[in-house]
Amino acid sequence: MSNPVKFAMTGPEGWKDAADTALETAELIKGQPMGLDHAYFENEKSSIRAGIWRSTAYCEFYEDYPCTEFMYVLEGSVTLENDEFSETYKKGDAFLVPKGFRGHWKQTEPMLKYYVMID
Repeated sequence: MSNPVKFAMTGPEGWKDAADTALETAELIKGQPMGLDHAYFENEKSSIRAGIWRSTAYCEFYEDYPCTEFMYVLEGSVTLENDEFSETYKKGDAFLVPKGFRGHWKQTEPMLKYYVMID
């Protein structure tokens, strides 16, 4: 049996104060994202992963976003844009990036978010 999972804005114990590490990116355009990711929940059978993520400022380009991802911004902001679309998401905003999105992730400040990814 599975039980509900509570997410904390500071991550699990010690996560907030843990050292940042280099994060993987798609096609890096600017900056070097340093941060940390913690999955509160993973289910390989249903290809769902949910957790908390933080990163310094950077910009990257996605030719083909690898999953469908729901995000809730806890701190900071990010702008997603392509030739047909541009929108900035900030603290308190929730949004979904569909699998296959083609465009830029422009994060000009540190960001903290909750996420749910579905492959």
